[in-house]
Amino acid sequence: MFEATDGTHGYELWVTDGTAAGTQMVLDINPGSSGSNPSHITSLGNGTAVFDATDGTHFGELWITDGTAAGTHLDSNSNSTFVSYPRNFSVLSACYRRGTRILTDKGEVKIEELAIGDHVVTAAGETRPIRWIGRRAYDGRFIGGHRETLPIRIAADALSDGVPARDLWVSPGHSLYLDGVLVLAEHLINGATIVQADSVESVEYFHIELDTHDILIADGAPAESFVDCDNRLMFANGADYAELYPEDDRPGWEFCVPRLEWGADELTAIRARVLQRAEAQGHCIALDPDLHLVVGGAVVRPDSATGLLYRFTIPAGSAAIWLASRNTVPAELVPESRDTRRLGVPVERLVLSDGETVVEARHGHTLLCDGFHDNEATHRWTDGRARIPDRLLQPFVGAVTVDVHLIPSGLGYRLVNERRIAAAA
Repeated sequence: MFEATDGTHGYELWVTDGTAAGTQMVLDINPGSSGSNPSHITSLGNGTAVFDATDGTHFGELWITDGTAAGTHLDSNSNSTFVSYPRNFSVLSACYRRGTRILTDKGEVKIEELAIGDHVVTAAGETRPIRWIGRRAYDGRFIGGHRETLPIRIAADALSDGVPARDLWVSPGHSLYLDGVLVLAEHLINGATIVQADSVESVEYFHIELDTHDILIADGAPAESFVDCDNRLMFANGADYAELYPEDDRPGWEFCVPRLEWGADELTAIRARVLQRAEAQGHCIALDPDLHLVVGGAVVRPDSATGLLYRFTIPAGSAAIWLASRNTVPAELVPESRDTRRLGVPVERLVLSDGETVVEARHGHTLLCDGFHDNEATHRWTDGRARIPDRLLQPFVGAVTVDVHLIPSGLGYRLVNERRIAAAA
């Protein structure tokens, strides 16, 4: 069940027709009790509830979220049921994006054109009938910034020569079949050949279920079919399955091969190979963080950059000053790294002066919070865009010199063609 923010309650309910942001109602549902909107929400226990549409017939789309995740939705009619899931559970699980070509007995077919009863060809060369196809769609306004839902692009040839045959787009929790095991797409992101979209206008996902879990061929790459991990109702048509197969008693969570967890030694080896391919294909890493300031929306380059010291001059009356740089995720550059933070530069201290007054803020300063990670023993990382607190500027009335002192880190920054990624998304 979905764990609320304080362990007992705190759900948010967004009601929308799919074209507008919708209406928000905050729920307070505990197992066996009714919600804070009892005329429309009735708890059935164990986190499941019934939603009665306000007009008694239809209410558009139902989204359930704890305020930190994109949530789930159903096309809700009167007395539609929604089910919530654990916060650490991938919101979307595994899915293919619209347009993905699946190998069938009639050749490659776009996934949205397949139907129950059509036959797909598995990685083992077997022909198997489709039992069910799950479908769901998101408007980009609802999932912007939600990494657990935004699609991941696996570029052509990213895994091996000709694999995928063309760019393959899947959800973060979708597994690829590599070296005899299943690997989640989100565990392969390297910022070059395998990247995640930052935003989309919309995205439509599909998944294919066979009688048992198996490996399909999607855009020339081996990738999994649907396996029921108590997540069927996350699909808009999930409730239809019980009508099609009312006596289905097959066990869930039955994978055809092992699925690797984050941190597994086998995963490190696979990630290393994918990273090596990216470098061989010309995807470069830069050591220069391109550190600069953004003052009132304008870029201010350093007056000087000597080693780990960057000096800037900002005019009198400046506000909204941001310390900006390239950024990267260590785990996307180093196969054995498990650090998934997005890092900019490691700040040892900031020194502001006008020739008479000097203000110093070391890495442990409590005001360094907006765009800064937690303080560490010798430094504090930015996330690539960190705000210099306005209070540090209050003693000054004229122009100010800002010295940014960094520590050595050896961190590299992936240079990617962001326009290509955005166009593909």
